[in-house]
Amino acid sequence: MTKGIFKKNKNLKIKRFLFFLLIAAIFWILTKFSREFTTTMEAKINYENIPETTALSEKNLHTIMFDLTANGFEILFYKFKKPRIDVQVSEFYDNEKDHFTISKNELSRMVSSNFNRNLGIKNLSVEELKVVLDPIVLKKVKVVPSTKLSFKDGFKPRDSIKISPDSVTISGPSGTLKKINSIRTEEVSLNGIEKSISKSISLVSPNSEIVSIKPNTVTINLKVAEYSQGQFTLPIEVINLPPEMEIKLISPSVTVSYDVPVSEFTKISKENFRVICDYAKRNKDDNFMLPTLEKMPPGILNVVFEPKKIDFFIFK
Repeated sequence: MTKGIFKKNKNLKIKRFLFFLLIAAIFWILTKFSREFTTTMEAKINYENIPETTALSEKNLHTIMFDLTANGFEILFYKFKKPRIDVQVSEFYDNEKDHFTISKNELSRMVSSNFNRNLGIKNLSVEELKVVLDPIVLKKVKVVPSTKLSFKDGFKPRDSIKISPDSVTISGPSGTLKKINSIRTEEVSLNGIEKSISKSISLVSPNSEIVSIKPNTVTINLKVAEYSQGQFTLPIEVINLPPEMEIKLISPSVTVSYDVPVSEFTKISKENFRVICDYAKRNKDDNFMLPTLEKMPPGILNVVFEPKKIDFFIFK
């Protein structure tokens, strides 16, 4: 029984101690935060009502620093409620100039409008706010496709991707457009392709300051066909050989392997090819030449020669 009373009294003492500790902490916080402090604050600059014929230059400030004198509670409040300066561009803009300036006094007034009148604002990070405007200009840029394509076994593209139109006109600040020479499409991701592609796709603005893209969509086209491998053994013709010189090729013929659309496989014959070795481009140290196709049918891919180099002897 005595132990229970002792334990109850002990718990009561702990609760009283914690209560008085909490009261002391509250009084300490109230005393501490009631004092005045000076702290550095940051205000975001928000540009509004920009004339349609102009755009903000990249050089413009987007934040301004200043010192705020206030009690701790007010400072804490404004740390969460970020101050903002709203600049009504149309009120200051003169269409005969590419910039305007807001004086330090006017800037201080704009900053102070975020706070109670009795609070002290001083030490602005700039003496004045210069706002530079770029004229809106037009520029024609190339369209670059953004694709991730994989094909069904045996199928391949017959050519590179064609884009229509292959260039578009963008408008925006002259300073921004100087750095932009191309614009990309949204990514096209296709797997197991077995037929030709024709797809309308939107363009991705390369910069948030771009005002317009015309047209804002393009069509990508890609011809796809099923391929088979063809092969011929063909004679080699040597060109640019000096008249007085006689050579003997170790391999007078070469096997040419290639990929061709199945629909055109039977249309191709040996007469569609001409294999040459250019003596003027020979490797002089090791006495060999590389075969090339001077004539070949359109649409074939992945041409491979066997042997890949042609050795020769010179008769004196």
